[in-house]
Amino acid sequence: MTDAATQTRLDLYRSMFLIRATEELLMAEYHPADEMRCPMHFCVGQEAMPAALERVLRRDDVLMTHYRSHGYYLAKGAPLADMVAEFYGKATGANSGIAGSMELGAHEYNFYSGAIVGGSLFIPLGTAFSQKYRRVDDISISVIGDGVFDEGVTYEVFNLAALHRLPLLIVCENNKYAAHTAIERRQAVPLLAERVATFGLPTEKLDGNDPELLLRAVERIVPQIRTGAGPHFIEIETYRQCGHVGPGDDEGAGYRTAAEIAEWKTRDPVVLMRQRLAESVDSGELERLERGLEADVYTAIDAAKGAPFPDLRDAVAHNWANGYAAVVREFTTPTGPSFEAGQNEARPGPF
Repeated sequence: MTDAATQTRLDLYRSMFLIRATEELLMAEYHPADEMRCPMHFCVGQEAMPAALERVLRRDDVLMTHYRSHGYYLAKGAPLADMVAEFYGKATGANSGIAGSMELGAHEYNFYSGAIVGGSLFIPLGTAFSQKYRRVDDISISVIGDGVFDEGVTYEVFNLAALHRLPLLIVCENNKYAAHTAIERRQAVPLLAERVATFGLPTEKLDGNDPELLLRAVERIVPQIRTGAGPHFIEIETYRQCGHVGPGDDEGAGYRTAAEIAEWKTRDPVVLMRQRLAESVDSGELERLERGLEADVYTAIDAAKGAPFPDLRDAVAHNWANGYAAVVREFTTPTGPSFEAGQNEARPGPF
């Protein structure tokens, strides 16, 4: 019989491994036929916080993240197959194949993401205000990166959240870089949690690669927010092992060294959790768990490849309001047939 502590570790590892397997298998599939045409920002190395949050969030809680969002989508309980189909641009996708990776959403699960830096901060501010206004005990969660601290709206959000004691949890994934620019090159004083504290928010800085530590933190903080304690800010120090965008490691870009990447890989959250589990769980059980999760990802990929593309008219239906200028509608209303897989634009080629 598995004790409670081991079961918690197993649950965390299951979530983290699913995220890792999803990312790695999609990275392997990304270029061979170029069937995924949307930009993809993978989260290899940053799986710990989604796994922790999964255990404390409810369906009605609103979670909005930056565009490196795949792990948080799964943490909210949204279907894996729908996410994968979205990346393939298929009608069965989470957003009918229209949004792709950078605008991934699952409205019925109250999960949203976006490409605008800072959008995942000021929009949850609004949903948190709504939750307080309606006197419900749901909360909003904003997941941001350290690059958000270069945006002016960030400081307005901190002030308003504290001023109105909104039910808002802000998680900052400090992975040291905004795209290809190190935090030390962007900020004279790169102390994030310390800066937020000056606005009156409770803050803490945690090891973002330790899922058990993160779980203990959110198990303590989330109930406090639900019962009116106001907003809370968590900075987690973590690292993306993959490149900024796409499946490569982008070492050739010259903004970080192979030695730095190798050092952070020694702190890989998935590997470290597996090592902890090996002390109390049979290796065969772990391998069966891993193979089963990988099979789930392969099943989702196969389903996505076989699914239909959206109708062209559906694909552009949300671009213009009905009352928009007629001359614009004339040039944007599709008149041709539905998507044909054999047409030139659909044939595999360089992305």
